[in-house]
Amino acid sequence: MDTKQTHKAHRVRKSGASAKKPQKKNAEKNNPKAFTMQSSQRADRMSRRKAELDEKKYHVPMADRTPTVPPPLVVAVVGPPRSGKTTLVKSLIRRYTKHTLTEIRGPVTVVTGKHQRLTFMESANDISAMTDLAKVADLVILTIDASFGFEMETFEFLNLLQTHGMPKVMGVLTHLDEFKDNKRLKMVKKNFKHRFWSEVYEGAKLFYLSGVENGRYLDREVLNLSRFVSVMKLRPLAWRSTHPYMLADRIQDLTDPEVLENNPKANRTVALYGYLRGMHMRGGDRVHIPGAGDYRIDQAEQLPDPCPIPDKERKRLDERHKLVYAPMSEINGVMYDKDAVYIDVKKSRHEEKAEAGEGERMLGELQKVGTISDRLAGEQFNLFSGSKPLTADSVRRPAEPDYIKGVDFIPNNSDTDGSDSNSESDSEAASTVGDVDGDGSSSEGGADESDSEIDSADEEDILRRVDALDTNDSDNSDDDTDNDQKVERLAPIHTASKRINLMELVYGQTLEDKDDSAEIVNVNDNAKSLVMDADLDEHKLRKCFITNPGDSEDEQEGGDDEDGAGDFEDLEAGSDDEQQSDNEASGTADESEEDGDEEENEFGLPADKMKKLENKFERLYGSDDEDEEKKDFYQQQKDVLQKYVDDTRLAMDELSSVDYRWAGEYVRVVIEDMPTEFMQGFNPYLPVVVGGISNEEGLSLITLRIKRHRWYPKILKTGDPIVVSVGWRRFQTIPTYFMNDRIKNRMLKYTPEHMHCSAAIYAPFIQPGTGFCAYHLTRQHRFGIAATGTVLENSQAIDVVKKIKLTGYPEKILKHTAYIKRMFNSSLEVAKFEGASLKTVSGIRGQVKKAFGNNGVFRATFEDRIKASDIVFLRAFHTIPIKKFYNPITSLLSVTYMRTVAEIRRSKDMKVPNKKDSHYKPIERVVKRFNPLRIPKSVQAELPFKSKTKHVKTDNGTSRAVVMDKHDKRVADLLGQINLLHKDKTKKQREKTQRQKAEYVKKRKAEEDEADARRKRKRKSFFRLEGRNQKGGSAQD
Repeated sequence: MDTKQTHKAHRVRKSGASAKKPQKKNAEKNNPKAFTMQSSQRADRMSRRKAELDEKKYHVPMADRTPTVPPPLVVAVVGPPRSGKTTLVKSLIRRYTKHTLTEIRGPVTVVTGKHQRLTFMESANDISAMTDLAKVADLVILTIDASFGFEMETFEFLNLLQTHGMPKVMGVLTHLDEFKDNKRLKMVKKNFKHRFWSEVYEGAKLFYLSGVENGRYLDREVLNLSRFVSVMKLRPLAWRSTHPYMLADRIQDLTDPEVLENNPKANRTVALYGYLRGMHMRGGDRVHIPGAGDYRIDQAEQLPDPCPIPDKERKRLDERHKLVYAPMSEINGVMYDKDAVYIDVKKSRHEEKAEAGEGERMLGELQKVGTISDRLAGEQFNLFSGSKPLTADSVRRPAEPDYIKGVDFIPNNSDTDGSDSNSESDSEAASTVGDVDGDGSSSEGGADESDSEIDSADEEDILRRVDALDTNDSDNSDDDTDNDQKVERLAPIHTASKRINLMELVYGQTLEDKDDSAEIVNVNDNAKSLVMDADLDEHKLRKCFITNPGDSEDEQEGGDDEDGAGDFEDLEAGSDDEQQSDNEASGTADESEEDGDEEENEFGLPADKMKKLENKFERLYGSDDEDEEKKDFYQQQKDVLQKYVDDTRLAMDELSSVDYRWAGEYVRVVIEDMPTEFMQGFNPYLPVVVGGISNEEGLSLITLRIKRHRWYPKILKTGDPIVVSVGWRRFQTIPTYFMNDRIKNRMLKYTPEHMHCSAAIYAPFIQPGTGFCAYHLTRQHRFGIAATGTVLENSQAIDVVKKIKLTGYPEKILKHTAYIKRMFNSSLEVAKFEGASLKTVSGIRGQVKKAFGNNGVFRATFEDRIKASDIVFLRAFHTIPIKKFYNPITSLLSVTYMRTVAEIRRSKDMKVPNKKDSHYKPIERVVKRFNPLRIPKSVQAELPFKSKTKHVKTDNGTSRAVVMDKHDKRVADLLGQINLLHKDKTKKQREKTQRQKAEYVKKRKAEEDEADARRKRKRKSFFRLEGRNQKGGSAQD
């Protein structure tokens, strides 16, 4: 039965968010954004508030010396043990690169965006490692265990950051999944946020990670954290922008194995790899490695960037651009150790017993350690698939032609990392088979892939043809005709098919020789042959090899045609020929523009010199732009700094030929004479920082302003050794604390409890204004940071004085003159203190005059005559020497440090020496009675009446006897009886009152006890009923 379907009528909402609101009357006139404020007072308040907000945004402008291609930002993940640091780093790396690291060892560099890279470094639970990491971190992520709370490691690291330059700090709360109650979880988050703000700054970011899934934090929470990390704006720090430094992400031992066989404890030659930050660096500079000491750089060379930024602007990163570079961590089966490279070839279970393939055998041979000659002697290499293997013994070289005589082929045997061994073997094989052009590039020798079998007969035929050419072309008068004849005779050899370019296979591109010594000739549009001239430049030959340390100049001269590492190919950019044509077109355009500028120049000066003069004129006299008048003072100062940075970059571009390594480059630093303990005790979990110290080597006396940390439980004592971390250095020294009272520097035995004081130490030169922190190597208390402060000045001498108190006794007294003994031992000591002030116990002041004899007795004058029982004091100040003790903390080597006297006594179980003279004794001072002052009568007569002595006659205390008659006696007896009765009555009344009061207090106490018991019973019964009611209600529910 078909029935028509009926729908319910739509009802329009009368209320709620989706309901149509009736338009108010005169709504267009009440628009606050369209019309001015009606209240002038409100407008004034709003304008003041806007001005205050704008003023808060201002900060002291600083020159931004960030290079054009900035190095990766160092992100330090710091926190106490078991707070989630490793899990957080793994989650962030997984978010950025889709790689899962099994273990975090050393720095991990990832490409996070089109213009940004990050280097993650997990901090170890060691105060030395935290100190080094605080000096290079650009962003700090503090992990906090919410189930436990803030720990002392977090506060210690924050204090280290405040003294060495405060970077951006973000907090991460972990272990939040242990809170099951949402209300309590909300309260915990709020409390942690406000406590974190009080320690860092108001409004610091704090993220919450609620749980772990598959060994990582939740993807959504990690995504939010990674977005904030990517958009974080960092303020440049003064110390880092004025010093070159490098966080080593890879370390390699370059010591000759033969030297180590003879002497295993010989000093090593170590190569440190990493991104250069701060300023420029070059070979020969002095550097300091915290924990290892001062060294001189033997070599500093640029290497291809292992983790480059995408070469062109992209809307999004492809998977091939999401790179991760972690040499010390095992990623993609490759791990770099301190002296070897480990390659993990993973097999399935059924393939574990199978025979190793050719590639695995090659990797196994690469891992064997031996001398270079031994390895090259047994080396085999297949140039083409299916061809005979080439060895060092089987290679036969032809006789030298006339145009090659006098040229020595010097292979580059400089040590590099293990990853370059394949390229070295390729280059050696190429040099044995093909010819070499003027730049040292291999000729395009080879054969077609279809004709892969090359027998000895063909090789001998080739060599005979080359020898024939050499003998026939001995005349060098006409080089062009000779070259043409050589090419024509060699043409039948190359006409098989398109030949394989070995240089393109090995180095990723075809070298273009712009010199006149070589000429490229096309044969049949497919074959190419390089004909060498007689004069071959050895320097040009060396630049063709990756292992050459001195190829930076040629790269800079050649331009930026090469890709950073040769690992990535831009598929969107087109072929090499198209790029070459584009570069040539752009080069001709630039040359034409420069020619045009030179023609338009009316002074006849070069364009670059004219540009410098224009910049100098604008800097001195300003520009005529109208925009300059509209800029405020703050913006003008920023523009001045930016112009200064731009001029500096232009000047640095002119110095491109100088062998400097600039910030942002991936460099290899070679240091010789490194102690063997550095490699033997190398720990990849500890950061290795290489910091430049150009003018900070000489030792001097340093004045510090220091304050004991408010959380450190004990005050600091003069003479106790302490570790000071300032600049790149960490060293142990013996400070002398003092206070300046505007006249002298008075020594303090202990630091003030809540005040700043000064300290003098012996250390290398330090820039004034640099912050420092002090701590002890052995943790004696729960909080490790002992003191913080600032460097005031460097000086060669600091006069710190100590109070000295000398005592003497009168030997002979003559009116106001006296001879004092037992204060000095010789007349020379007296001569040093001539004119010094003296004072006796009774307060009589005096002065030292001259020595009397040779036994230390001297003559002194006083205000008044002193007594023989007086003790004479001389209060003076004695200059104390500053202890010159400087002990660098070599935590990466063997740690040796000075201990305090208390630590030595504690370790040897020695008691504090008991000196009786040092004990405090009760002082008994006898009160002296002086004779009364007697004034002569002649003097009294001349004194005014007010000052004269008054004599009052007294009756010497005698009393007269009173004799009463009978009436007076009866009256006195009656009064005595009445007083007696009154006293007895008063006594009885007082006793009665006391009894009544005691009874009343007793009665009142009993009533109060009864009332308390009654209230207690009532309260107990009430709560018993309430409990029953609640139980009954819950049971019914």
